[in-house]
Amino acid sequence: MAKKGKARVTVGDARHAKAMENPVYRVAYENRRLIQEVAHAVRSMRESTGLTQQQLATAIDSSQPTIARLERGLDQRVPRWDLLRRIGLVLGKQLKWVFEDATGAGQELVRVSGKAVRVEGAKPL
Repeated sequence: MAKKGKARVTVGDARHAKAMENPVYRVAYENRRLIQEVAHAVRSMRESTGLTQQQLATAIDSSQPTIARLERGLDQRVPRWDLLRRIGLVLGKQLKWVFEDATGAGQELVRVSGKAVRVEGAKPL
């Protein structure tokens, strides 16, 4: 017997467009999207430097499971600024926080060295 659960709403689905009108859903969706883009960016940067999760964790005075959760996007919370700043410093990146005109809506949320971070299946807001 199949388990009954919440109906999944997928991006591009008419239900998703309708759900985006709900402010609570929209905030949750935006947070999830940010978490996924940060996860992809951190993993890509770490792998491009040849560091293991353990080496990165040691360098930023953290733990390997923390890095693993961050890279998989498993936390429900957006990663803390100070953690991302420390990761950036170890990986030779400067973390910036930029406020852009709303006309840029629908663009990537995370950018690494001028390259957009694309998460499979993610659609612009």
